[in-house]
Amino acid sequence: MTTKQVVFSACVLLLLVVNGMQSDVVVECRPHPEHGHRNNKDRMLFVFGDSFVDAGNRPPSQTGPQWSYPYGISDSAHHKNPTGRFSDGLVQSDFLARILGRGDESPPPSRLREANKVDPAGVNFAMAGSGALVASPGEDSSSLATQVAQFRRLVKHGIVDDKDLDDSVALIAFSGLRDYRSVTVTTSNDQMKALVEQVTDAIVDSVKELQDSQGVSKVVVNSLPPIGCQPFRASMYNYAHCDGLGNTLSDMHNAALRRKLDALQLQDDVMVLDIHAAFADVVRNNYEPCCAETSGTGDGFCGQVDGNGNALYTLCADPANFFYWDAMHPTQAAWEAVMGNLQPDIQDFLGI
Repeated sequence: MTTKQVVFSACVLLLLVVNGMQSDVVVECRPHPEHGHRNNKDRMLFVFGDSFVDAGNRPPSQTGPQWSYPYGISDSAHHKNPTGRFSDGLVQSDFLARILGRGDESPPPSRLREANKVDPAGVNFAMAGSGALVASPGEDSSSLATQVAQFRRLVKHGIVDDKDLDDSVALIAFSGLRDYRSVTVTTSNDQMKALVEQVTDAIVDSVKELQDSQGVSKVVVNSLPPIGCQPFRASMYNYAHCDGLGNTLSDMHNAALRRKLDALQLQDDVMVLDIHAAFADVVRNNYEPCCAETSGTGDGFCGQVDGNGNALYTLCADPANFFYWDAMHPTQAAWEAVMGNLQPDIQDFLGI
């Protein structure tokens, strides 16, 4: 670690992040300001998480609908083409980039990074299917620790340097899908608590790693959304209401996360972004997805076609009228509304 990083990490800290950018982006290095506090648009953003903020780290050759129609159909920033994002358009990190003044210039996927270079917007390490916990052997999945390790290597080799870390922001954003997928009605309360402790410990450990060792200025950590309201759970009740068990799990996670981060006494440098409250405020009982499997039995999913090219899903007329795009991910319009609600808090935290 450089001397400047040591001093910097002792004074300020951590990260936030932003997403997006076209899947065919050619990464280039642009000059940075040499002196003084950087403009908001010069803040470098680093994104960690799962499909909530994945901007295309899972390549088209891998299984998944995110590179196929109708994904991306609302994304004017990318010519309404699928970009590997799990939405009809932009996702959370793209709107965070806009809040920072970058417009449609948000960090490209790490897999597209050129050797020995990073894009001036930052890097998106998020990958669909990831969790805070390390994946089980044989799983085709990443983890938060793995993503942070990728970032650590860039810092170690000077590819992300002192100027990049000045006023940098990181976002840690997880949907809870992989970490809590094993929870069912047969899971005891003690088992749920134990799992929540493991998941939140992993998140807090990564926050401390980014602060203590890497010199990131600010970190924004998502709270867990009300996962009982995600369509794949609400569908069990014909979308009339949310799954109580899922929402209880979210509440347990968020309480543990806040307790542990508060104990670090780093409120000036680490923010728990209240995604949970913002989702609840915007969704307004609109739990049915715009793009849904046709049978309701799991025989198809958004974007899937049969051997004859026939769609195994239905598509709404206007995604802007729906909060959820598919079985668990918000629409572009929903992310815009959620991040619009949270923008004043983000700006206050970052001092912009």
